[in-house]
Amino acid sequence: MGLINLNNIVRARPKAESRTYADILLDFARRISLIVLIMITMSLGFAIAAETINKFVAVVNDEVITQQDIDQLLAVMYAQYSQEFKGDELLQKMEQVKKDILNQVVEDKLVLSRAKELGIKVTESEIDERLEYIKKGFPSEEEFYKTLETQGVTMANLKDRYRDQIMMKKLVDYEVRSRISVLPSDVSAYYEKHMSEFREGDKYKVKNILIKAKDDVSAELVKVEIDDIYKKLKEGWSFDELAKQYSQGPNAEKGGDMGYIEKGQMLEVLDNAIFKLKPGEFSEPVKSEIGYHVFKVEDINYGKQGSIEEAQKNIQMMLFQVKFKEKVSEWLAGLKKKAYISIK
Repeated sequence: MGLINLNNIVRARPKAESRTYADILLDFARRISLIVLIMITMSLGFAIAAETINKFVAVVNDEVITQQDIDQLLAVMYAQYSQEFKGDELLQKMEQVKKDILNQVVEDKLVLSRAKELGIKVTESEIDERLEYIKKGFPSEEEFYKTLETQGVTMANLKDRYRDQIMMKKLVDYEVRSRISVLPSDVSAYYEKHMSEFREGDKYKVKNILIKAKDDVSAELVKVEIDDIYKKLKEGWSFDELAKQYSQGPNAEKGGDMGYIEKGQMLEVLDNAIFKLKPGEFSEPVKSEIGYHVFKVEDINYGKQGSIEEAQKNIQMMLFQVKFKEKVSEWLAGLKKKAYISIK
C-alpha cells in the first residue's frame, strides 16, 4: 500500500530515472516508516477532538500504538486519497486503509524497536544532510519553513522523524541488504530465459487513409465509402493518390505517410491491423472511435537483440528487488515471531 511519507509532505525533489541499491532500500524504509509521517491532526470529517481519550490500541515490545496515532495517520491518508479519488471510490479506498493500517504501524514499530535494540545511531550531520536535500526541493528556504508552519510541523519534530527514518534504513541495510547477492550466473540464467525482453521493438513505416465518422448514422455512410476505397486498392489503385484524394487524416497531403511507429503507440485495435502486415500489404478497413482506417506497411526495421552486457545492470537491479522483497517479508515475519505484540 502506497502510504504518504515525510518526503511527500515536504516535496522532495524528483528522483532520477536510474535507481541504485540505496534507492531501493530507501523506498522500503519509506514504506515501513509510517512512524515518520507528519503527526498532525487535519481538519477532516474524522479529525480528532482534543478531549478524546487517547487509548492504547497495541503494544509492540516497548513501543506503544495509540488510537490517536491511527486516527492521525488515517487523516493523512484521507488528505492524500481525496486528491485522487471521489465519492464511493474514496470511501472504498479508506475502508481498505482502515483494515491495513494497524498492521503497517505494527511493522513500523517492530523495525524501530529492533533498531533501538541493536543500538543503531544516527548523527546530527546525517539528519542535517537529509534536511538540506529536502530544502533544495523548494524555491527558497523561506518557502520551506513556510510549508512546515502551514502543516504544523516544527524543525525539532521534523528532525525526530528523519532520525527514525534513517535509523530504520540503517537497520534494513544491516540485516537485509548485506545478506543479498546477485551472482553472474543468476544474471545469465535470467537473460537466457527472457531474451525477448531485451530486444528492441520492430518499427513499421506506415501509411494511413482515414475517413471520420461523427456518429452511428454517419458511420454507416463512412463504411460504404471506406469499402469503396478498399475495393480500389485491391484493383491496384495507388495508395498515395487515394490517401490524398479521400483521407481526412493530418497526413493526407503526404499520401497518408505516418512515418515509423512501434507497437503500443496506437490503439490496440489499430495495432492488431498494422503489425500483422508485411511490407507492401494493406489492411482491411478497421473501425476506431473516430472513424474507419485502411493501413499500408511500406517498410519494417527489425529491432536488434540487446546483449547481456547491455542488459546486465537492469537484470541485476530487477533480481535484487525480487530477492529484497522476499527477504524483507521473511525478516519481518521473524521479528513478529520474536516480538511481544498485544492488540487491545
